[in-house]
Amino acid sequence: MLIYEYPFNETVRSLLRLEYLFNRLEVYLNSDDPDHHLTAISLIFDIGEVTSRADLKSSLLKELERQRALLSSFRSEAAVNAEALESTISEIESCLATLNQLIGKPNTILNDSEWLSMIRTRLSVPGGTSPIDLPSFYSWQHRPAQERRAQLLTYTPSFADWKSTCNLYLKLLRQSADFYEVSSENGSFQQMLSGKTYQLVRVRLAESDLIPEISANKHMLWIRFLQSSGHAKPQAVTTNISFSLTLCNL
Repeated sequence: MLIYEYPFNETVRSLLRLEYLFNRLEVYLNSDDPDHHLTAISLIFDIGEVTSRADLKSSLLKELERQRALLSSFRSEAAVNAEALESTISEIESCLATLNQLIGKPNTILNDSEWLSMIRTRLSVPGGTSPIDLPSFYSWQHRPAQERRAQLLTYTPSFADWKSTCNLYLKLLRQSADFYEVSSENGSFQQMLSGKTYQLVRVRLAESDLIPEISANKHMLWIRFLQSSGHAKPQAVTTNISFSLTLCNL
């Protein structure tokens, strides 16, 4: 099963990108391959750029505050699992506290490193990190893997709170609605949203060669299915497709 996700706003779009970057960083940091550590450095730059956006922090704090207030109103409901509710509220409050305490931009430590700045300038040049261009980096790549990993981890402590907050918010968002079965007609699916606000649409498919092309606003959701051969431009599907759909909102 493959799940495709489409964000309705820029905050969720940025968090989905962050989740993707954090997942890739974990993979490449845990590798001993020196070339993988170069990829990890590139990912650290990308994460630093995204998390340093003041508008993202402000939007995320506002959303978490709203969710905490909503969940707190359920405390008097008898049908609610009190233990699970308090655990979730506690997680949200912890993320709010840590985000509020973050001072300055998370990528400051990256910008202050001359060694990283040297690598950053060469990453935009095709083959710019080769031994002839960056002999010092080439030498660094031949140090023990544990030493290289330990150095890279010194650039990431400011990202830890962002990662936990990002993971919590997306977990709550994805859990806010269940999948339901629908079907497209001649490869196309439409659903009127009647002005209701959503934050994320998720499409679950059993066929790995099908690609949903999703467009959505507060009035309508439109999905067109394409079929990929892996080596040519995806072609429009003209048959009926059964799939699962969920519209998420906190």
